[in-house]
Amino acid sequence: NAQLEAMRGHAEAIEGSLQQLSDALLRAEERNADQAREIERLQAELRAQRARDPEYQHRQRREFFLALRRRLPVSALYEVQSDRLVIANDPVFIFGKGEIGAEGQERLEPVLTALADTVDQLPQEYPWRVRVEGHSDSRPLRNNPRFDTNWELSAARALSMLQLLVDRGLPEERLSAVGLADTQLRDRGDSKPAHRRNRRIELH
Repeated sequence: NAQLEAMRGHAEAIEGSLQQLSDALLRAEERNADQAREIERLQAELRAQRARDPEYQHRQRREFFLALRRRLPVSALYEVQSDRLVIANDPVFIFGKGEIGAEGQERLEPVLTALADTVDQLPQEYPWRVRVEGHSDSRPLRNNPRFDTNWELSAARALSMLQLLVDRGLPEERLSAVGLADTQLRDRGDSKPAHRRNRRIELH
């Protein structure tokens, strides 16, 4: 009887856990549906805006990165261009891994603050999005216990940066991440400085 009672309790606990998982799955599906509807709405807004003024988006992008440049001090860690923010990988990520180290997060603090402040200044009606791109150098990975290819490493680093932006308060439905490995090299040389220049994160 004691064993049967224990088995009944165990079965009830399993049933409760299954119900919790089912509820969590339902909530996740509802969030995904809400995000899909929000993306469709933003895309419709952007199409309408482009129809009214094809140059509007380009001007907004230039103004956004110009405002970001004004907020950031000069640093070798990053480079603010007219259409993107380029961040060096080596001072930020743990060597050979996809995670941002504690020192890397500290170095990124001015960037995160300036980015969040600049996003807050965007017009309410502008359907902005930020794409996080991970880029590697052209050398194949060797003896890396976690990643077989630069595709995997660059994607993991892009996702780590995206998560940092979400933690800072940027809405995840406005963010996307992609790993591009060595398909868009900045420097085609084979020197250490060239490889270092190619290892980067870009925010578009």
